[in-house]
Amino acid sequence: MTPRKRFTPLLAASLLLNVFLLCGVAGGLYHWRDQQQQEEVLPARPHGLRQVLAQLPEARRHELRRALRQTRADNQALLTQRRMARQAVVHELLAADLDRQALRAELGKARDADSALRVRVDDLLAEFAGNLPLAERQALAQSVYAPQDND
Repeated sequence: MTPRKRFTPLLAASLLLNVFLLCGVAGGLYHWRDQQQQEEVLPARPHGLRQVLAQLPEARRHELRRALRQTRADNQALLTQRRMARQAVVHELLAADLDRQALRAELGKARDADSALRVRVDDLLAEFAGNLPLAERQALAQSVYAPQDND
């Protein structure tokens, strides 16, 4: 076998590998550039409690975070129930034979735990808002209930 015939498959493989790598780099750069442009057009907007926290002065922000941590600590049993119910839902969905009654029961447990936790957080927020001065309550209302651009 001549040296030229021996190296031809290696050169072809090397060429294919280089083309593959160049296309991968070009695709990655294109995706990165497209993602950067999307972030410029649609900046990330905080929502939920993050939006509430962003509108509060630093001292009030720490106060609300502390109260939320305390609520979380006080409701560990409820959080555990919610986690277990969600795991049971996943278990029911992955079972070979779907037991719809058991699935509905587990979904109900998860929904009840979510609702109970939401009520407690809402009560905390109502109590917290009751202690805010009018100007801070107005800023809070603007951040929570202001119309969204994309709605």
